[in-house]
Amino acid sequence: TLKICQYEDTGAIIASPTTSLPESPGSTRNWDYRYCWMRDAYYTLHAFNSVGHFEEMEKYFSFISNLPHPNGTRIQPLFGITGESKLVEIEHDLPGYLGNLPVRSGNDAYTHVQNDVYGQILMAVLPLYVDKRFGGLQDAQSLDLVDTLVEKIERTIDETDAGIWEFRNRSQRHAYSNLFQWAGCKAAALMARKLGNRALEKKAESLAERALNHIESTYIEEKKAYGAAQEYGYMDASTLQLIILGYIPHNSDLAKTHLKALEKELKVNDGLFYRYRVEDDFGESHSTFLICGFWYAEALACVGRVDDARKAFEELITYSNSLGLLSEDVDPKDGSMWGNFPQAYSHVGLINAAARINNRLDKPGFLA
Repeated sequence: TLKICQYEDTGAIIASPTTSLPESPGSTRNWDYRYCWMRDAYYTLHAFNSVGHFEEMEKYFSFISNLPHPNGTRIQPLFGITGESKLVEIEHDLPGYLGNLPVRSGNDAYTHVQNDVYGQILMAVLPLYVDKRFGGLQDAQSLDLVDTLVEKIERTIDETDAGIWEFRNRSQRHAYSNLFQWAGCKAAALMARKLGNRALEKKAESLAERALNHIESTYIEEKKAYGAAQEYGYMDASTLQLIILGYIPHNSDLAKTHLKALEKELKVNDGLFYRYRVEDDFGESHSTFLICGFWYAEALACVGRVDDARKAFEELITYSNSLGLLSEDVDPKDGSMWGNFPQAYSHVGLINAAARINNRLDKPGFLA
C-alpha cells in the first residue's frame, strides 16, 4: 500500500490517493490528500526503513533535491507529485460521499506556516548520510541541503505556526513543531560531524538547545505532562512523539506520567485515540485518528507496557477492511471508516508500532 503511494517518476509520496472523503459525517472536513506532505513522507520513509526497504528513500531524496529551497524563503508543507507549489483549493459542484460536501481539489495548506517540516526533511535524509548502505550518494549532494534546512530552522524557531493538524485560524508555538526542530538539528549535527563540517555541527547543536527550551515551556506541572503548545495547555496526541523520538527518556517517570495524562483525556477503548478534545476551526472533532492510536501503541512499547501495547495494536487492526487496508479516521461509536482511503499515515503507524513492539519482545524478559 505504501509503495503505490510513491510516484515512480519523481519519488514524491502522497498522503492518500483520494479527495474529499470526510473525516466524520457532516463535518465539512473533506480534504484533498493527493499531494506530497513533507511530514507524511518522513513517517513513510521511516516505516520503509523499519522493514528493510531503501530504494524509496533514494527516490524521495531526488524529489526533495529538485524542489526549490532558496535561502531566506520557506519550504511549504506540501507539493504536487511533480513539484508543483501552487495547489489552490477549489470546491466543485459534485455529489460527495454519502452526500457529504464540499468536494474539493487542491489544498490551501500549501500556504500554511508549518515549521516542523524542516526537521522532518533532515530526519528523512539522515540515513543517506550515516548509513553505509547508501555509500556515495551523500558525497554527490554534499551538505548544501542540510545547511539550507538548518538556516531555515534558525529563521523560524521562535515563530508560531499552524502545527501538524493544520489549524486554519489559530497560530501557536506547538510542542510538536519544536520537537522536530530539536530532532532535525540533532540529525543535522550528526550529518555535519560525519562529513567534517564543525561550524555547521555547532550551529545545529545550538539550535537544538533553543528548541528544547521552547518544548520545556509547554510543560504542565499539575499534569506532569507536556501540553499542545505554549499558548494552550490542552493535551494533544502529537506529543506522543516526545516519547517515541526519545526526547522524554523511555525509562523515566516523566514518560509514564505524560502517557497517563494523554490516556485520561484522549483514549477510547484499548487503542483508539483522539487528536485533541478542544474545538478547532470546524468545531469539535468526533472521529479518532488511527495514526494517533498506533503512536499510542508505539509509546506504550517504549515505556515497557508491552501487554498494553499489544492490546492497543490488536484492537486497531480490527478497523481494517477485508483486504487489510485502513482509513484515516474511525468513528469510536460504531467503528466505521472515515477520511481518505487508503491512508498512508495509518499504514505507516501500523508498521512502526509493530516494529517497536517486536523489538521490545525480542529483548530479554519479554516473551512473544
